[in-house]
Amino acid sequence: MTGIELLQMIKNNEIKEGTEINVLRANEECCCFDIVAKLKYSDNDLFWSPGTFRSSMLWDNDYLFEIIESLEMPDKIEELKIKEIKNVSGRNVYYYYGSENKEVNKINELVRAVNYLLDTQNKG
Repeated sequence: MTGIELLQMIKNNEIKEGTEINVLRANEECCCFDIVAKLKYSDNDLFWSPGTFRSSMLWDNDYLFEIIESLEMPDKIEELKIKEIKNVSGRNVYYYYGSENKEVNKINELVRAVNYLLDTQNKG
């Protein structure tokens, strides 16, 4: 999108708090775009590292702007539960990851570790 389109989205409250935006410029040597700056939208303002961005880039047609979607982290992730299904082709089959629960236990270990990190991050 152009800088003018970005400003219009900001004016229309279409940009979420904390959104990151890449500033791109065409690289004629390889027919691609280079990221020349990263912006962050916060408190109805754009922030960037000194020396990386100029406001004139907003109306310069050589620059494009790319909104980076941020993932919202959940408060907790639920552990997998093994649900047994009886007599499928003459044997017991488990709902998650085959007939062994080792895989489920390992995944649940990871889930507990992520939940611990989420808890410590949310508590500040």
